Amino acid sequence: MKKYTFTNGGYTFQRIDKKAARRAYNNGLRVMLCPVNLRPGYPYHPETSISGKAAATFEEALNAFEFYNLRGKETGRYTAFYIPIREVDRFTGEAPTAATLGTVTQYDYRYIGG
Repeated sequence: MKKYTFTNGGYTFQRIDKKAARRAYNNGLRVMLCPVNLRPGYPYHPETSISGKAAATFEEALNAFEFYNLRGKETGRYTAFYIPIREVDRFTGEAPTAATLGTVTQYDYRYIGG
């Protein structure tokens, strides 16, 4: 899997694998789906955001997305998964400052409502 990060609408998205996407979806978080050969974001926005709070299971949502959006060599033959991330202070969970000892990358929970 190629590492890919992009920014859209004030959020930074990072590519993750299918196992991590399933885990995030099952925990009620939003996951972004995109055909692997297309790059999400401006100008065409080929991505779709799905929420773990929906009635469909992860496999049902993924199968529906792949049926309608994967069309051969142009778009790719599988789906790439993205989640919003942000850097936070390791100990407080707040935005890092100059006095921060360390930072970690975590899910950006502000995106859940978006």
